[in-house]
Amino acid sequence: MRTFLTLMKREIIDHAAYFVGAVLLSGLTTFMMATMILSMEARELQNVVPGASIPVVLLAVVGLCGLGVSQMYTDRTRKISALLIVLPTTRWQIFLARVAAGFLVVLILLVPLAIACAILIDMRTEQVPLYAGVLGDIWRSVFLICLACYAVGLYAGWDRRSLAPTLSVLPVAMLIPLLVIIKGFGLEVAGLLLIFTAACLAATWCRFSSSPL
Repeated sequence: MRTFLTLMKREIIDHAAYFVGAVLLSGLTTFMMATMILSMEARELQNVVPGASIPVVLLAVVGLCGLGVSQMYTDRTRKISALLIVLPTTRWQIFLARVAAGFLVVLILLVPLAIACAILIDMRTEQVPLYAGVLGDIWRSVFLICLACYAVGLYAGWDRRSLAPTLSVLPVAMLIPLLVIIKGFGLEVAGLLLIFTAACLAATWCRFSSSPL
């Protein structure tokens, strides 16, 4: 357990910019959301919120995909795993610590937003009518979108190409939110996102575990 925590600490330090970015984006989005919900009428919210959320979603998609790429690409180019593997660690511990660090970034980004949104909507529940469970459906989908985009970045980052072609995976990541927009926030989409994320992580592990370090 100590080895895993040490590896995870190294991931956090090496990619601190993404953690700081998640805190800043979460805080800024929470502030904007609080301002809109508390100052606008329900009809205005229906018109403004979808448009205002697009830049936030794009930043989150690009940032999380970039985090996955950065973790694997930096490891490959600087031979970090080759150095760590001579210590009492395994490839599985290295990979799991990397994924755990990415998962933590997603939580830092979304948990404060979800809590603030629930509190603010509850304060204006009469002006902002929502059917039971809608917030849970939305945040479940947002969480799975973030995980899927991060998993795509991880898979692309271990590719043996240079960084610029590797980042060409970003258009693929951009398609993931579109799936939810088209299909909605139902359990079917959640299942598809879970399967897609699991497939990307499994494929990344296969690459990482079988490639020379």
